[in-house]
Amino acid sequence: FGGLKAALPTSLLMDRGKMQGLAIFSMPIIRAVDALVGGTNAMRVDAWGKDGTKVTLRCAHKDLEDCVGQATAAFGMELLRGKGATGDPTIGPGVWYPAELQADARSNILAVARQKTLVWEV
Repeated sequence: FGGLKAALPTSLLMDRGKMQGLAIFSMPIIRAVDALVGGTNAMRVDAWGKDGTKVTLRCAHKDLEDCVGQATAAFGMELLRGKGATGDPTIGPGVWYPAELQADARSNILAVARQKTLVWEV
């Protein structure tokens, strides 16, 4: 199904109703394939610093729902329990982009999110 992006016009891909219909139609096929061969989910993130340095993260999980739940829980745990070296919360009030979080907060969140991964490469 990944090749559909190249084969279908953008206007169709942006049509939420039609894409929801495709998702509903394809779900039994996806579940059947997952049952036969497994349903590993993976992602790659490339990030570049202001100085041009590049960091790549590759991770894979056996189950997408566990991965999403674990990442959400990791952020929630840090929000509730995270304390920096000064004893202040590592995540203050407001809305934050991941890069804006303190290094302690990012490290703590990633340490929890890393658990149960099949692949974790930085």
